[in-house]
Amino acid sequence: MKGKNWRKYEAPPKKRKPNKKSGAAYKHRQKHHKKRRLFPRLVLMVLLFFIGYCGFILYFYFGKPYIVAIDPGHGGEDIGAEGIIKEVDLAENTADALEELLKEDGRFRIVRSRKNGETKSIDERNHRFVKARPDIVLSIHGNSSDNGNGYGFECYPSVPGMKNHEKSLAFASCLTEKMEQAGAKLRGDNGIRFGYYGNDGNKILLESSDNTTYDYDTFGILKNMNGAAVLVEQCFLTNKDDVERFATPEGCKRAAKAYYEAILCYLDKETEKTD
Repeated sequence: MKGKNWRKYEAPPKKRKPNKKSGAAYKHRQKHHKKRRLFPRLVLMVLLFFIGYCGFILYFYFGKPYIVAIDPGHGGEDIGAEGIIKEVDLAENTADALEELLKEDGRFRIVRSRKNGETKSIDERNHRFVKARPDIVLSIHGNSSDNGNGYGFECYPSVPGMKNHEKSLAFASCLTEKMEQAGAKLRGDNGIRFGYYGNDGNKILLESSDNTTYDYDTFGILKNMNGAAVLVEQCFLTNKDDVERFATPEGCKRAAKAYYEAILCYLDKETEKTD
């Protein structure tokens, strides 16, 4: 400082550093830091949730090799046929028992057309199965007769001309084999029939020996499937012996076990074709 005595000048006062633990500025900075720390945590949580969800979806759709679609016939307001018991009760009890066996096995993803007690139309139930793209479809029903003399087991695979006819016929063959072993009497030639609706809306039931492709409509639950699809008439609800064998709580479990074994039988045969 030329021409001036620098000793006459006082040093400028030092600026006071604010207390780090007090004051509005400190609180503002702390709040800002907290916000900055919160954002990456939220991003991490969202990322982990997304990864977990994707893992669940992959496991749900691809973690188990086979999809089995179970249709408890009728339901809700539609109780089906009535006899010693109601058809809807037989269908739901058997579906529950079969689902339990499949879950215990661990190789199957189960898709049901409806919940117990739920009212769903045939179209709604069929649409659910079409979306699920099952390997196997089993629709469970009970039969009845006016005089009470009807008895036995029969099943209806997808009819000739449908793309899944051969697979369905093979599954139907396994079903009749296992149900006969369980004590059921087979109706008709071999327990396997084809079901149609004529132009007047009445049912037309033909033996499996008739391989003709007809233009008639068929059972709605069997339509538009790629995998094996079969509708079963488990027993006659109007026949005391049939009900005792296959419609009581124990009888439904007996039928479900036969259906489970038929599913394994069918898949074994399909595997042999590819080996």
